[in-house]
Amino acid sequence: MFMETRISIFVSLLISLLISVLILKEVVYEAQKCHNSNSCIYKNVLDTGLCWGYETNCPQHLGYSNAHCPGDHKGWVSSKHQQLQTFINQADFGFVKQQILSKTTMCAPTADGESLLECSSYLQFCRGKNLYLDFRDLSARKESFRYKMDVLKKGQIGGKCKLDKSRLHSEATHQSPLQSWAPEIQHFEELSDMVNEESQICDVFIDKPTFIMKIDAAVNMYHHFCDFFNLYTSLHVNETHSKMFSRDINILIWETYTYHSNFGITWSAFTQNPLMNLRTFQGKRVCFREAVFPLLPRMIFGLYYNTPIVWGCKESGLFHAFSKFILHRLKIPKRNAIDQVTKPKIKILLLSRNTQYRRILNEQALLDALRLSPRQYSVKRVEFTHETDFRHQLRIIHETDIFIGMHGAGLTHLLFLPDWAAVFELYNCGDEHCYADLARLRGIHYQTWTNHIKLKPQDEGHHPSDGGPHAKFTNYSFDTEEFIRIVNLAADHVANHPAYRHMLSHIRESTTGSQHLRSDEL
Repeated sequence: MFMETRISIFVSLLISLLISVLILKEVVYEAQKCHNSNSCIYKNVLDTGLCWGYETNCPQHLGYSNAHCPGDHKGWVSSKHQQLQTFINQADFGFVKQQILSKTTMCAPTADGESLLECSSYLQFCRGKNLYLDFRDLSARKESFRYKMDVLKKGQIGGKCKLDKSRLHSEATHQSPLQSWAPEIQHFEELSDMVNEESQICDVFIDKPTFIMKIDAAVNMYHHFCDFFNLYTSLHVNETHSKMFSRDINILIWETYTYHSNFGITWSAFTQNPLMNLRTFQGKRVCFREAVFPLLPRMIFGLYYNTPIVWGCKESGLFHAFSKFILHRLKIPKRNAIDQVTKPKIKILLLSRNTQYRRILNEQALLDALRLSPRQYSVKRVEFTHETDFRHQLRIIHETDIFIGMHGAGLTHLLFLPDWAAVFELYNCGDEHCYADLARLRGIHYQTWTNHIKLKPQDEGHHPSDGGPHAKFTNYSFDTEEFIRIVNLAADHVANHPAYRHMLSHIRESTTGSQHLRSDEL
């Protein structure tokens, strides 16, 4: 067990170094520059053979994922091996590999410079070269819209290539705004004209690679981060691009509303350029040198939202990599760089809701009990509103060891907790899988309230649609002793986690080194 733990820590460290190299702007260029440098700290990683997991020559033991299945599969599969492989294919880089393998050419070029369109199964992901889109009809649509499936008509998307009409028709079966690109790609037609800078059919020619996004509710962190997660996943599905992690791309949001979201800074992890929407091009015929139609937030058997996941498994490498990618690109400092103290305490963060429903009625009593605990926790209460800077939110979350909150979109912050952290969904309000599954996908320890005798709802709750009783539409009081018992279990997990212990030893070494330096200077 000790050897396995040491190997796990070693692999985790190598993986952390790998992500720091690979998510830079131009992977191959940066790797070569590192190889030629005498001072590059990642040089020892370059020749290890580490890989993401979807490459054809990537052995499983060198892949990014640390997924494992300590729990019962509850009849999903017939063996442990099958359980793990199912999890990898459903929720890890195996999902990326399946998307890559399912890609087929819908419209093939017959000569240099012609168009190309290729898509994965059910048109969930598509990408093309030298594509034509006709937005002239949009000028007549005065009201702003989103989630419309009639933006394009027959012939308003196309290219000069040989179209496989039967294949396109057979794949265009998921007809829903956020399930696939079928509502748009089904109208693809062959053009007689070349699509390039000189083409008379192009009022505008876009040279930069452009990712065209249909997004979920931007006001809700859970739903909007499904957009960001699937965009990140799509960077991997688009893996043959020489600059797959470049920020010099366009993002075109497939709606006419002006984009507003407290989480909007997250786009800067993907692009350095201003966001565009359909109003940007209304009345024009637009041609794209490279266009990507990424994976969507509500795909059937997609990933993240309402995903059926085999029981008993956790720690998706894909979710882990997404977390590190966002934190790196938004320049959120690492915990060991901001916690230089002699005796670190386990840091508890309680996310308070200033809403009509799902408030903690005895919140102050719970906070007081935590502060009086003999375990001497460091306790903080926060409210995250639409005015709270999102980078500030991430800094606080990334400093947290135990994250406590009621069922709600704010728990999506768990994606950005340290690897050793625990999340305590104080009460799941009957929605038992949503954040429990998100936590196990991210590899974060999860706990929730189980003894219903020791919580007290304010009333039965009243659903706003039908007025019927509903657990999500009331407020709650919690037994203090039971609350502390569950927090202590979460603290035990944190204190015994190898990554937490490694972080503490690193802090102690840094602190000791600083003390020695000060004594030498005296």
